[in-house]
Amino acid sequence: MTKSALCVYPTPDGGSRLAELNLPLMRKVVAQDGSSSWEGVAPATVWGIAGADPLHATDWHTSGMAGLSITLEGEWEIEAGDGMRHRLRPGDILVMLDTTGQGHRSWPCGGAQCLTMGIGISEDVEAEMRALLPIA
Repeated sequence: MTKSALCVYPTPDGGSRLAELNLPLMRKVVAQDGSSSWEGVAPATVWGIAGADPLHATDWHTSGMAGLSITLEGEWEIEAGDGMRHRLRPGDILVMLDTTGQGHRSWPCGGAQCLTMGIGISEDVEAEMRALLPIA
């Protein structure tokens, strides 16, 4: 099973693109003795919650680190270097792999505050995410 996510990533020409990725789901395993564990868990390096007021917009920038941005509240829009735009709503996941190149720009939508949770990922997890890209 998978969960669809949007990904922003750099292109060989120095630009950026948006693409859909299907992220694998982790699975809970329950042993006969009742103990449980999770399979398919990927390590995170850092996390935090960011809020953006309705007037906050960012010009072109790269992601500070590879990771995930999960929309918690409100809506925001992202634009890649090729001009493609996508609106993110509560529950949407953005995989941020544009750590080099032109990057992206983004802004809140709808006149309300937007909250997102950022989760940094390790280099190994980043490599696994990049392998899912359509250009891999």
